[in-house]
Amino acid sequence: MFKRLAKLFGGVIATIVLIIMATVAASGFIYLEKARERTAGGMLRYTSQYLPMSDGTRIAIDIARPKVLKPGDKTPTLIKGTPYWRASRLTFLRGALAELGLLRGLLSEPDVALLNDRGYAVITADTRGTGSSFGQVTIMFDNREVNDFGELIDWAAEQSWSNGRVGAYGFSYRGILAVDMASLHRPALKAVAPSFDFPDLYLTAYPGGVFSNRFIQDWSALTMALNEGRLPFGHLVIAGPKRVDADQDGVLLAQAIADHARNWNVYDCISKASNRDDNICTSGKSLSEISQISRRTAIEDSGIPMYVTAGYFDANSATQALTRFRTFSNPQELTLGPLSHGGFLSTDPFADQHAAVDPSYPKQVSAMADFFDCYLKDGGKPITKSLHYFVLHGGGWKTTDSWPPPDVKASNWYLGPDHSLSTTAPAGDGADTYKIDFTASTGTNSRYRSPVDLSKTVYPDRNSQDKKLLTYTTAPLEADIEIAGDPVANLMLATTALDGAVIVYLEDVAPDGTPTYLTEGLLRLAHRKRSADASTTPSSDPLHTYLKVDAAPMTPGKPELIKIGMFPIAVQLHKGERIRVAIAGADDGNLDRLPSTGDPVLTVERNSAAPSWIELPIVR
Repeated sequence: MFKRLAKLFGGVIATIVLIIMATVAASGFIYLEKARERTAGGMLRYTSQYLPMSDGTRIAIDIARPKVLKPGDKTPTLIKGTPYWRASRLTFLRGALAELGLLRGLLSEPDVALLNDRGYAVITADTRGTGSSFGQVTIMFDNREVNDFGELIDWAAEQSWSNGRVGAYGFSYRGILAVDMASLHRPALKAVAPSFDFPDLYLTAYPGGVFSNRFIQDWSALTMALNEGRLPFGHLVIAGPKRVDADQDGVLLAQAIADHARNWNVYDCISKASNRDDNICTSGKSLSEISQISRRTAIEDSGIPMYVTAGYFDANSATQALTRFRTFSNPQELTLGPLSHGGFLSTDPFADQHAAVDPSYPKQVSAMADFFDCYLKDGGKPITKSLHYFVLHGGGWKTTDSWPPPDVKASNWYLGPDHSLSTTAPAGDGADTYKIDFTASTGTNSRYRSPVDLSKTVYPDRNSQDKKLLTYTTAPLEADIEIAGDPVANLMLATTALDGAVIVYLEDVAPDGTPTYLTEGLLRLAHRKRSADASTTPSSDPLHTYLKVDAAPMTPGKPELIKIGMFPIAVQLHKGERIRVAIAGADDGNLDRLPSTGDPVLTVERNSAAPSWIELPIVR
């Protein structure tokens, strides 16, 4: 082989190739050897096993113990549950590349090692019907799935190395499960730390009642592939879900994957549930009934404290986290900033595109560990209720105990003639028509895609998109202003169709004319009926019911006041910049087209008898 390489590439290149091959091989063996690493007390650090549930279903778990654990030591335990494989079964090549640091952070989350270093044992579990666990899924987050983690909490607290105190954490699906565990009232569970999670699953799938088609389609395809034991990518480095230690020949894994064949089809089921109270296929449950909001009373009764992280541009997770902050009585510490789904990337639209995330991911995990220390180690001061939020465009981090902050006052900005926007209410007649451009889009890095692909939400092309929309822009600002809260659009609107989507964007326009996306709000017109009491509902859109009985077609040509809540934002706008409101009827490639056919025309009234305006939460 060496002579052949030498003939083809020359002796030097052949030598380099052989060195690389030897390095990769050695690194692969080193990686395999690390799986047999032991704690200071001689216990295997990393073990994997099946844990039988009370109904006989076997759940696959991984246990990672702190390296410093000595005989007789007792350590607190953190649990996270996932439908995305608790761990992957790596090919030899993947192990080698991981050991060389060439795939670090690509295929696994680095939180476990960071938490081990802080003295925590970490248990990661495949939810039933996923990964290497047995069972089936008829709908996510049902009582049986959540109860599995109650049994896991009890088991973890009884282990010889456990101090009897357990926490739960994780981002996205894992974070939802962590908070759901609080509803079980297991004595060992002392604290939870959800991040980038979604307490209101209906409005996750149907923001503003509009089907988030691309998100659900991509998520459905991903979960289907994982449940079949395969990835849609990475075959050279990933061989499938990790087997438990006792399943060396893979027979048990094959049986578990066969069980998954009866799992629900996410897209088919959710796409048919356009109302908040529609049941999901044969589950007998609606998206609202399997959401955290349905467990609110039990979660509040537990009194379990929460450490929460959310990102402004991560779908609508910030809205949902803030709604829980306002409506759940549990002690909560919430960090809200320009963070991607999972907290790995910066999504600050005013920062350099290569800017590092702030705080860094290790600092995020360290702050979470500080929180758990208070409850699982008797260290630090217990939390009450506080919100740390980042003000974009130069404002930095601030802290408050309420949202919007107490020094905020709503200011009305009215749509006016010549596509103007000002604080002066209209005095005469006026209306604008807009034929919906269904090619309008927020692009392939939209906020609606980040929960699946963990992408950096960016909107680089607002100028060309704004040309497709109905826009209203202020004169240059005469002084700096700061917005902090949830803007609300009030549109006196008519349509030529029976139904449709209305999307309202808020943008900052620089002196050179470049617009920067700040936030948006949207509503399916069929769901325009207002809630009777918006002050107490845990819905992440307290303005509308989204119930089947309240859904109704529009009367073509008849104006109605449409109220649209927008996603939260905190930003400084500077003197000389302008504020823009842009109205759309579509987000191609991201949201469902409404109506599915035709060329509807919107009419927006902006006159003294029927004004349209946007409420901006201004810091005074």
